[in-house]
Amino acid sequence: MTWLVAALLFAYGLAFGSFANVVAYRVPRRESIVRPRSHCVHCHHTLSWWELVPVLSWLVLRGRCRGCGKPISPRYPLLEFVTGVLFASAWWQGHTLAQVFVWALFWLYLMMAVGTDLTAMIVPDVLSLPAAVVLLGASGLTHIQPWTHATIGLATGFAMVLAVHLLSGGRMGLGDAKLYLGIGAMLGPWLTLLSFVLAAILGSVIGIGLRLAGKLQAGQYVPFVPFIALGVMAAAWYGHALVHLYIRLVGL
Repeated sequence: MTWLVAALLFAYGLAFGSFANVVAYRVPRRESIVRPRSHCVHCHHTLSWWELVPVLSWLVLRGRCRGCGKPISPRYPLLEFVTGVLFASAWWQGHTLAQVFVWALFWLYLMMAVGTDLTAMIVPDVLSLPAAVVLLGASGLTHIQPWTHATIGLATGFAMVLAVHLLSGGRMGLGDAKLYLGIGAMLGPWLTLLSFVLAAILGSVIGIGLRLAGKLQAGQYVPFVPFIALGVMAAAWYGHALVHLYIRLVGL
């Protein structure tokens, strides 16, 4: 039964991941997420229902538009698949049905933010600010975090990234700080700090690797939200184990 529910959540996640792709492309351009119907961004070919099946359609079409033959970014099926995995993970994270729903909502929000950062290198306020309010209330009401931890986590997340924004002379955008409002409300203060440390480590390692490989120029900006998402996943799933491991190592 557990695996059946997880599979169902995975399927829902694929569908909502497809919606996250629509939001990621249209919201930064201030376009409606309802009209017009989904279409190719190159030739504006209106997509049939079978061209909109998450992940599978991209595979069947071999990553190319049926109308003009131009490539469809693998970012689309990847975001759909990861959202499906995250929705399934909510079943093990939530102790009640309400918590499962809130975790799924949180992961959808985070994937939307990843999408907007990849497409336009922004996290729109229209996403982050309402999400902060909703996630603070939902986290406290469903007891994912005690109200005090959710509130302190929200403040910690924003203040932490704001400090980096100021110290870096604006190289890290305020959009990331606003993104961390909702993250902090869900993770609480300590796991929020851990998620950012992990994101910074991942971003640095991959950034150095890209520089050494000649794929990244000096001063070139890269989307940081995907690294934040990876850090949040690690903190949400394994955060307490990582903290205990760190304490044991320091104790040695």
